[in-house]
Amino acid sequence: MPFPCRTAPGQGINISTGWNNPVGMEYLPPGEGGTTQAGQARQPSGRLLVIDDSQTARKGLSQLLQNKGHSVLTASNGMAGLRVLDRHPEIELILCDLVMPVLDGLGVLKMLASRGELRQHPVIILSSLGEMQRVVACLTAGAMDFVRKPFFPEEMAIRVRNALTLTRTLNNLSSLAHRDPLTGLFNHRVFAEMLQRELSRSQRSGVSLGLLFADLDLFKSVNDRYGHLVGDEVLKEFSRRVLQVARHSDLVARYGGEEFTLLAPEADWEGLHTLAQRVRLAMEEPCVTSAGPVKVTVSIGGAVYDPRQHQAPDHNRLISLADRALYLAKDAGRNRVEISQDDLPLLN
Repeated sequence: MPFPCRTAPGQGINISTGWNNPVGMEYLPPGEGGTTQAGQARQPSGRLLVIDDSQTARKGLSQLLQNKGHSVLTASNGMAGLRVLDRHPEIELILCDLVMPVLDGLGVLKMLASRGELRQHPVIILSSLGEMQRVVACLTAGAMDFVRKPFFPEEMAIRVRNALTLTRTLNNLSSLAHRDPLTGLFNHRVFAEMLQRELSRSQRSGVSLGLLFADLDLFKSVNDRYGHLVGDEVLKEFSRRVLQVARHSDLVARYGGEEFTLLAPEADWEGLHTLAQRVRLAMEEPCVTSAGPVKVTVSIGGAVYDPRQHQAPDHNRLISLADRALYLAKDAGRNRVEISQDDLPLLN
């Protein structure tokens, strides 16, 4: 069972990669928490991961967090926890025991740091008082906080609440540099970063990654005929329609001008083609603007990285294939979809 999907207006940072429950992973849905007593701050519900080798500790902490309104996934060791993250990268906060077999808390921090994911997945370390030197090592390695075991339930709840509040505040500030101000989509910088990250994840997980380039046809004529303000309205309307047909796991970005990109985790060639056609068909109806209905079509090119067929991910190659497919869609008459396969575009 997946986390509840909570996206911000426009588009949330939600790069998930499938909702099947992996083996060895427990899910606890949010409880009836979130209500507050007089004088208390509202508890922000979050998507959390509890990593602890003790089943009793996992269940006890998960139940506590569930009762506070959080959605909780659990794992029995650090390595299993990292696999959960690969399947559910929308996790907001990790509560990780320090001493565990297979991979301990410090190992989890080092792995997340090496993957550049500590900011995306902040960690609270759980530890007994006798392990203070290792706790200091974890804080040095990037842990957000630590809670002593055994913990007081209300202290844990408050620390989780504060960690979520801080993380979301930082994310909101960061989003100002990550969003296109006109459309509200992610910008070119985020696309480039996420393409690298998703290619690495695709290689680790053995799943494919699809990339679409979409370009509004003859858009210059819209600006010339109606003016740039109406052109901006068309760009915003296209962005809205793409978000409506894209999956929650997809990342939609404005690449520049009237060109957009869509990253589609776990999409194979057939699935990417289906998704591209949904985007194309979304522009069949004219855009409602201040100047009246404006008809604009879109051409789309795509390519797929399949780790089973390529030795190493190459973002430049994937971009080049998708861009070439887009060029062929334009050259073949526009308002078309072309998906590249094995370096040879498939005509559709």
